[in-house]
Amino acid sequence: MKVNVLFYFGHNWIGKVIDAVEGRGHNPSHTGIFMFDSLLEAVASGFVKSLATTYDGLETKIIAVDVPDMEGAEIEARRLLNTPYGYIDCINGGLHDLTGANVPGDGEITVNCSEAVTRILRAGGVDVLPGVYADCVTPADLLKALEGAA
Repeated sequence: MKVNVLFYFGHNWIGKVIDAVEGRGHNPSHTGIFMFDSLLEAVASGFVKSLATTYDGLETKIIAVDVPDMEGAEIEARRLLNTPYGYIDCINGGLHDLTGANVPGDGEITVNCSEAVTRILRAGGVDVLPGVYADCVTPADLLKALEGAA
């Protein structure tokens, strides 16, 4: 079964900072995954269900990902709902992109956008970015990995 992963290319100051840290080129600043007739995403209030149309009309890219164990992915997605947002996880991702450091972070106590999508995909049997802590995955890392797998 396939799920769609959304990548948003934000043009506000936060998006510009994230893009700069992620490295050369035009990179996404946010990601989410379409499940349960919603967009699941980590925002300031935590990992939540948003309207599937939230990013309509904005600069996005959607990649369909084959998920071998959809039940596992759904269980993980439900478990992560309402998890607080992981601001420190964003720093871990930036450190990874800038220095290659693989920092374990706080695990699943908090999640940022790309960490949550990575955890859901891994629970569904998609071996995305093996050897990299989910806390260290940035939207650009995830996009590059999924584009390479397509």
